[in-house]
This record gives sequence, structure tokens and C-alpha cells, in this order.
Amino acid sequence: MAPEPITDIHIPNQGTIRGSIHPTKRIVRFLNVPYGTVNERWRPASKPEPWTGIRDATKQGPVSPQPRGPYRFSRAINTYSGFDMDDETIDFDERHCLNVNIYVHEDTLAAVHENPGGEGVPVMSYIHGGGNRDGANAMDIYDGTNIVAESVKIGRPVIVVVPNHRLHFLGFFSCPELVEDVRSDERLETEYEQSVGNWGLMDQKLALEWVKTHISQFGGAPNQVTAFGESAGSVGINYHLMIPQHHGLFQRAIMQSCSMNSVAAYRPELEGKVYFDYLVDYFKLPKISRREQLALLKKIPSKEFGLAAESPKLNMFTAWEDGVLLHEDARKWVHKTEFYDRGVKALMIGDTKEEGSLFIETLGAPTLARWGRVKQRFCPPTEEGRKAWKEVYGEVRTDEEARNASSRVTADFVSGYPVFSTLRAASKREDLCKGFDLFQFYFDRSIRAVDEQGRNLGAHHGVDLAFLFAPDLALEKVFTEEEVRLSEQVRKLWIQFAYGETNEKQRKEDTLEVLRARIQRPVDDYEYHQSRVDGEAIVITDKATMERDQVSRAGRKVFEFWEQSEKWVSNEREQMKDGEEEGWKYGIVTFTRPSQQEWS
Repeated sequence: MAPEPITDIHIPNQGTIRGSIHPTKRIVRFLNVPYGTVNERWRPASKPEPWTGIRDATKQGPVSPQPRGPYRFSRAINTYSGFDMDDETIDFDERHCLNVNIYVHEDTLAAVHENPGGEGVPVMSYIHGGGNRDGANAMDIYDGTNIVAESVKIGRPVIVVVPNHRLHFLGFFSCPELVEDVRSDERLETEYEQSVGNWGLMDQKLALEWVKTHISQFGGAPNQVTAFGESAGSVGINYHLMIPQHHGLFQRAIMQSCSMNSVAAYRPELEGKVYFDYLVDYFKLPKISRREQLALLKKIPSKEFGLAAESPKLNMFTAWEDGVLLHEDARKWVHKTEFYDRGVKALMIGDTKEEGSLFIETLGAPTLARWGRVKQRFCPPTEEGRKAWKEVYGEVRTDEEARNASSRVTADFVSGYPVFSTLRAASKREDLCKGFDLFQFYFDRSIRAVDEQGRNLGAHHGVDLAFLFAPDLALEKVFTEEEVRLSEQVRKLWIQFAYGETNEKQRKEDTLEVLRARIQRPVDDYEYHQSRVDGEAIVITDKATMERDQVSRAGRKVFEFWEQSEKWVSNEREQMKDGEEEGWKYGIVTFTRPSQQEWS
């Protein structure tokens, strides 16, 4: 008779939790395991208080308060699952949202029970996206069950951990009054605790530290952690790679679709003032001193902040220059090879073919009449900038051309150039192919069922998540047979990366051939675009296969334009004076202040 599966785990200095086991897949799920507690708004989280008895870890826990309307970023990528963030049973709780979901095979738990000092299996910690505005580990699209099931199937068991973190104004907000409030708090003893505006990143760090400390209780190897994330989650991983205080949290990383220069870090005295004014207007605060208004903001229920963040005026929330974690525009850091965590031994980064298709309505031009605004937002108003813009994106004369061109613009701005920037800088590490492995991937496959709906999204932003996490709804009712097989291959690729099979010495007989597609020399944008080096990029093709192909697709002129644009924006930002609002729009840098009509 088979032994009863282990579902009770004791976590030192916390307590005992009881999970549940999948009836057929033998995956044990531990949900709503606290890694931190928010004792006070706009302050660092603390470690959770221990509990007595057995804590129920069979149900989804609280999530960060967030938008519940049509402007929620994560809505589009969650169409492949049965989860609904608007469900009235969802618990939005600022104080208790810092929890992790853990997915582990029962054999892994049995092994650690029999041999507590064993080596453990690799761990994959996922940081979710959603523009730092919405999303949660409760979403089916982030359920790690099928990744773990695939890992056992191919003989490489892993543990998947998915944390929540604070979002929007609760996790990514600053202003001069808040900086003064934090810096005058004598309870904050260390400089790190006095970081302002970066609590969401600090939550992620606390979660990864929790994994490092406690994952061995679940059979995981604390020194074999792969951090992977998509969109804002990828940006977060990039920050952890670059911020010295966050080094050492993981050994491998997979960045999907974005990088830290996808959006500039904000400044309390400029963007922070505008954010503050938005909240004052939204909550209709009385005309008292800004310090007194801040005190009122502290008392507003957290769910109300989630609703405040759903305005179409607000785009991506991001990190803040605070003089502690970030001392300057962090987009500059991504180009500095010396900033990258030398403890990270492998990095894979890439994007989808039609990254911009989801953003045409919000950042692009669904009609020709809107094309001028796209150009105004993204093209430097210089003769050189306008000439380069025309060479790259051409003349636009129809609504269809406006949609297509603006989709390309958004893709290049949000993903293409940022991904290339990270790849280029990382490729200049002196230990490239000598202890550090670097990969680039392209995800070209769309979902046929979505294509047939006539939505014209293609391989859109986030489509890779459906293949990677493979929620049961997608496997059973959405994917074609070849898409099911491709999903298995995608999971296999990510798992083998986590196992370190990027290193030639650690390859096994069934290691995917595409993992030989390493970047083998520093990526020089000019040389690579001219020679079109083959075989150094992984492509998940539209034909549902995996192949090796050339490294760069966009072309030299595209990256030259965005590099020029980035430098122009950085220069303009540096010249902006305290209180100026010219040159910026909520959540996205622009070159002229939008008209009042655009705000409405």
C-alpha cells in the first residue's frame, strides 16, 4: 500500500501549514503561505508573525487591492483560464496580500522527508506582470501545477513558487511629502528601510529571500533558484539584477517581454507631484496643506486605491529614484555591464512577435486620426529624430497602416529595444560562455482559436504565458493538438534552463537542441545586423516548432532610432526643473504635454 502523501510542512519560525494534493497529477499545492506582513502603508513589510496549530494552505489567499474594470492589464492574458478577478469572493487586502503559492510534486516532498539533508531540486520563482498595477498569484494563468507535472514527466522535478506583491499606489508611489514622511520616521533604522516608492520591489526581494530561507523544507535547493517573469515582472527581475542590495537572490533568470528601460524610473519632485495631485483630485481631499493631505491618504481604505488606479489616464506604475535603491534614471543602468549581478550564471531574455498588438487602443493609433499623437509621443521633435522616424516607420496614410505602424512602434518601445539593450550589456560580461550563459528567444506562435475570432492580435504580449503555464482550460478547450505539444516543449525548455543544462557539461541526452543557441560573443548592434549571425537565438515558431535562428530581427535603424530617442528623453528629463510637468504623461514619457482633451 502506497504511503499517504505529505501535505503538512513545518516552516521554522513560522508554523505548520497543510496543503492539498491534485487528485490525478500528484502535485501538492500550498496556497496563501505568508512571507511578509504590511503593518503600515508606505513602509517596508516585516516578516510574518508565527502561528500555532495547523494553518490551512488549501485556498487562495488575499491579493493586493487593484482595478476591477476594463482597464486591468492582466485581463487580456487571463482569457485562457476560468479565473475572474471581478469575482466577489476575491479578498483584496493590503495588509495580508504578501503570500506565496507553492507547487511541488509529492515525490519531492517524500524525498526531503526521508532525507532532510538532501540536495533538493531546482526552484522556479515567478514574478507576475500587469504594469505593477494589477495581477495576482491567484490567477489560473500563474498556476504552477502543469509546469511541475511536466518537470516530473521529463525526469527533472522542480518546485514553482509564485508570490504576490503590493501594486500601484500601494507599492509604487512617491512624492516630496512622502519622502519627508519616511525620512523623518525614527523607527526606520537602516538606509534601505528609508527607500521611498519601491515597496513593490522590496516585497519581491522579501519573497525571494523567503524562498532562499525556507524552500528546503519543501525539497527545494536554495542555491538553484531561477527567477522568471513577464512584462512588469520581467522589469522587476531586471531591477533585482542591477540593484546591489538585491544581488544574490537567484542564480538564473528568464526575462519575458520587457526590461527596466521599458519605462523610466520616476522622480518624487516631478512625476510624484502629479501623482499626488491626481490622488487629491480623485479622492476630493480638502484644500489643506499637502502634508495634511498625505495624512488623509494614509487613512483611505486600500480597496479605494485599487479603484483609483484603474483610470485610463494611468499607464504602467514603475520604480522611483529615491537615492537609496535608485540614484538616477535607471534606464541608464541597463546599459552598464558592471551593474549586473555576477552571481547570476545564466540569463534568457526575449519577446513575442506582435508585442504591440494589445496596446494599440491605449498607446497606439487605432485610426489615422490618432497617428499624429503617437508620433508626438514617441518621436523626438528634432530634424534628426523626424528623419529617423520616417526611415523606420514610413508614411502612414490609412487607418490600417496607422494600426500596424503604431503596433510596431509600441512593440519596439516597450519590448524590442529594451530587450536588445539588456542582451547587449549582458553579452559584454567577461565570463560570457565561461561560466555565464546568455540566450535570446523569439516567441512567434499565436493561438489559433484567438486568431479565428478575428481579433488580429497574433503572437501578442503575454501569449507565451498560456503555453508556459498551460492552464487546464487552454489544454482541454483552447489549444490545437500541435499547440498542446508546443506547450510541452516550452515548459521543457524553461525547466531545462532552470536545471543548468545551458552549460555544455551539464547537458543530458534529451536536452533540447535549441539550448545550444547561446550568445557566444558581445552583441554589437552594427556587426550583428550586418552579418545576421545564425544559430544563436531560440525561436518558438509559428509552425509550433523550436528552431535556432539569427539573433536580431528588427534591424540596425530601429535600434539606432530608439537609442537616439532614449538619449534625447534622458537629456530632457535632466533639464526639467522642480515642479515642471512638461514632457510627461501619466505612466509614459512623451515629448509634449497632452492637451486637456486627451486627459478626458
